[in-house]
Amino acid sequence: MKNTIIIFASLTTLAIGENLLPEDFTRCRQKDAKLNDCLKGAVPDALRRMTKGIPALSVPPLEPLLVSGMNIETGAGPVVISQVYRNIQLHGLTDSRLTSYKADLKHYRLRTDSITPKMDFIADYVMKGRILVLPIQGKGVANITMVNLVVKHDLIGEPVIKDGETYMHIKDYKVKFIPERVILHFSNLFNGDKALGDNMNKFLNQNSDLVFNELKESYEKSLSSVFQDVTNKIFDKVPMNKIFPEE
Repeated sequence: MKNTIIIFASLTTLAIGENLLPEDFTRCRQKDAKLNDCLKGAVPDALRRMTKGIPALSVPPLEPLLVSGMNIETGAGPVVISQVYRNIQLHGLTDSRLTSYKADLKHYRLRTDSITPKMDFIADYVMKGRILVLPIQGKGVANITMVNLVVKHDLIGEPVIKDGETYMHIKDYKVKFIPERVILHFSNLFNGDKALGDNMNKFLNQNSDLVFNELKESYEKSLSSVFQDVTNKIFDKVPMNKIFPEE
């Protein structure tokens, strides 16, 4: 899903600090009149270079990005489903590109839009509920593919002073997912009944816009929390003037 999620990992790379940032990574200076243009190019470039992560800096591999688990609950409307996902893999993040970047460092805010040609969300799942008037339940492997996924990221920070240095702690990280198309597949629906499972997967894809729109807020909240935690592992350790050099 996310990335989604996608900008947090590249931002953590930019946050490593001037002395630790790999020499071939682009530096973007605070006072650069074209700071946003610099970041628009530097962030996806850093993202691609981090496919295998940077273990020494606790930056995880991005292809795939692993998430231990998340719980999704919807309780009203045409889709009422309880979902538990474990061993989540997010594929496709490093193919993302930025379409806009706005850094308001004076107010500790970062906003960006990105597009990912194909994002795969693969996980072990347990699910029970109903979609429209049809009951659904299963336990197996889920594969949710989002095509031409637009992600809107909004990082809201606050200054934290430690040892005379200013750090940019991210107190809120919001994402919005806008896919062009969603493809859903859940293995082992209805305890492995192939006919029922095939028909339900067909029904899900015929109504994928409805299903995804009902569930996406829960996905956004869950993955936003993941992105915020990972981002702050770096932002809470590295002074702001090392993330965005002043000179």
